[in-house]
Amino acid sequence: MSQVPPIAVGAGVWILPVCFLAISVPIETAYSWRSGLTDPYFLVKVVGWVLLGSGVNHLRKIRPVIGLAFLAAGWGWLAANFWRAVADRFSHIAAGQALRLGSIELWFAGSCLLVSMVGLGWSLT
Repeated sequence: MSQVPPIAVGAGVWILPVCFLAISVPIETAYSWRSGLTDPYFLVKVVGWVLLGSGVNHLRKIRPVIGLAFLAAGWGWLAANFWRAVADRFSHIAAGQALRLGSIELWFAGSCLLVSMVGLGWSLT
């Protein structure tokens, strides 16, 4: 019976999620702090962060298939969430409402969406 060769994962595949978590977790936590961190949108992000963290942890333990699966799930989850965040901000602007932190909200959510989509593509290749 032939054995399936292991998947070769570059050592750098964990850098993007670790950097993303290091930047987005404190910023999103600070933004959601006044709602007591119970806002459903914040809790949805927490799920994505846990998936990314699990993926990095599995990669560290040299389980690349499981690690990449968790990374893909986390990136997909976060991309969907940030897609919604960008759409919400555009709908607020279209309705004539001001964003709480101004245009930086749209820039941050859009950047997170872009990074999440790149991460998703990278984890699927």
